[in-house]
Amino acid sequence: MPPFTARALAIGLVFGLFAVLANFISFVMIGKINERVSEKERISYIYWGTEVRRRFKQLYPDNKLTFLLDSCMVLLIVSFLLVIRFWVFG
Repeated sequence: MPPFTARALAIGLVFGLFAVLANFISFVMIGKINERVSEKERISYIYWGTEVRRRFKQLYPDNKLTFLLDSCMVLLIVSFLLVIRFWVFG
């Protein structure tokens, strides 16, 4: 028996897709934040944390990127649980 099934591999690829998409959305959010704030308050593209979402929501309250990021994170968690379910528990 192979170490993982095709279903687990497909879900793992979807998991990776959501991770990359969430990271890309975060980079777009950082770019938009850095356009509005002074140079001293800018967020680094290399080292950033959870303040990106909160700061973006303060600067752009009606923008849909926070909803898109939250959706990616929820789907990321769901696909991770599915990978665990189908890969570890067969």
